[in-house]
Amino acid sequence: MKKLWVFLFFILPFVSYSQVNDEELAAEFLNNKEYDKAVILYEKLLKRDYSSPYYYQNLLSCYLELKAYDDAEKMVKRQAKKFPDNYFYKVDQGFLLQRQSKTKEAFEIYNTLLASLDKSPVNALQLATAFLRRDLPDLSISSYIRARKALKSETVFSENLLDLYVLTKRNKELITECFELIKESDEHLEQVKGYLYRVFENKADIDFLKENCLQNIQRFPNRSVFDDLFIWTFIQNRDFSGAFRQSLAIDKREKGEGRRLIDLAEICLSNQDFEMAVNCYKNVIIYGETGNYFVNATYGMLETKYLVITTGINDSTQYVNTTVQEFNAFLNRFGKTSNTSVCVKQLADLYMFYQHDIAKAMAFLEEINTIPGVQPRFAAESKLQLADAYLVSGDIWEAQLLYSQVDKDFKEDPLGQEAKFRNARLSYFNADFDWAKEQLDILKTATTQLISNDAIELSLMIQENTGLDSTTDALAEFAKADLYIFQNNLDKALEILNLFPFKFPKHDLDDDILFAKARIMEKKRDLPQAIKLYEALVKLYGYDILADNSLYNLARIYDFKLKDKLKAKETYEKLIFDYNSSLYSVEARKRQKILKDELGS
Repeated sequence: MKKLWVFLFFILPFVSYSQVNDEELAAEFLNNKEYDKAVILYEKLLKRDYSSPYYYQNLLSCYLELKAYDDAEKMVKRQAKKFPDNYFYKVDQGFLLQRQSKTKEAFEIYNTLLASLDKSPVNALQLATAFLRRDLPDLSISSYIRARKALKSETVFSENLLDLYVLTKRNKELITECFELIKESDEHLEQVKGYLYRVFENKADIDFLKENCLQNIQRFPNRSVFDDLFIWTFIQNRDFSGAFRQSLAIDKREKGEGRRLIDLAEICLSNQDFEMAVNCYKNVIIYGETGNYFVNATYGMLETKYLVITTGINDSTQYVNTTVQEFNAFLNRFGKTSNTSVCVKQLADLYMFYQHDIAKAMAFLEEINTIPGVQPRFAAESKLQLADAYLVSGDIWEAQLLYSQVDKDFKEDPLGQEAKFRNARLSYFNADFDWAKEQLDILKTATTQLISNDAIELSLMIQENTGLDSTTDALAEFAKADLYIFQNNLDKALEILNLFPFKFPKHDLDDDILFAKARIMEKKRDLPQAIKLYEALVKLYGYDILADNSLYNLARIYDFKLKDKLKAKETYEKLIFDYNSSLYSVEARKRQKILKDELGS
């Protein structure tokens, strides 16, 4: 007995080491495509462990590469005999025939396997997986369908089938399967939406989805889940007018007093379909002041007008003045409370940036901090806006104090990072470039991409214009013009910029000057001149960091102010193709797709 233990003590490690060594060497041969050498080792390894799928698969790969079909067939049959309940080996018998172009014989084996399926879900799952492993998704689908019929269940294997329908782009089957899931439970709605968003590239599929929605609405009139899906279908297809008609009809049927219309209006706002948002809110307001959503709809109308102004779609003096009056009327009627505090801040924005009444803007912003129940974060956002108002009015020190307070209170938070950026920008305006750059460099890795991008752009401009010569006079002059633009003192800013070629000829700030002038002309509503300047910047400085900014601003002028859809689409496309890593590329793709659909091209 002692001798046996001694023998095992010495020989077992050697056997173990030998197997590991063979496995590593076989893998190396396979990786180097030395199949004739690899096959010898994998045959040896598989004899030691017939149950290893790793040895089996690698040996089969070697046989196939060497076209050693007889050896492969013997191995697969041997494995199938040793493991009669394993469908992987049975499917591989057909797979081998397919590799030899014996398709008819292969499918005879596959059909026999399908016919043999019983009511065992485990067997169906294994056979379906075996088919899928050999890139036979249609047969994998057939496995699940046959098992489903045997089990007399309409939803067993639903998720497996949904994934396969996506893989094979069988959208009609995908849609049908989704409705079976929803019929089983309303809780499947969000899961179903996750699958169905793929079908909106084909009109026939969209129509099929709508037909199914209508059929199920008629069949199950008391289940609102089908109404929800129907409206969602219109929204996904960006048919907001269709979504509006359905929401209005369903709301009247359910006596919902406009709940669905409020939800739809918010979606329309996020997609900048302001006209349809207004339609939604108007049809809620008609329910009267006693309606559950009257206040929501009344404020929604104001928010829509605020967005129309701030996105530049209509910021005419008359439109702004009318909107300001309506904001004041709303606050007089419903009071300044925590629920209306957003409205107070938006009105302050309109006073500050569009009516240039800084005193009124500051009064409203200061009042927000006295309203009971206002969330600390929102109060801090208002404080940042108040700091901007101080900066516009020329009180740099008070602005700096408020920026610093928010930075301190919200450190490592995007709001604190925004405060730090504004403080750094203030230092730049004040020609304290070293301090500004130090803060901006910290923000290059900011959580919010927009802050990070703005910090990178401003830091780079400071670096390019302070490191090459001993004087920062040119940059200080440009920063002064930039501050005037921020304060909306456009004529003074233009005066400084126009003198640049004489005071600082052929300076590196030429592209920044072009961009600043273009912004001024856009603010002055001299759109032809703004377009000319943006185009000049892209042509002369296409490699520069401001080129994508210029293209984006140019596209939005065509899109929202001139309503030139074709020109806007072309400009968005140029931005997407030439500057695909731009911060604006995501929004550009979104608008380009919308315009493409509207133009039908």
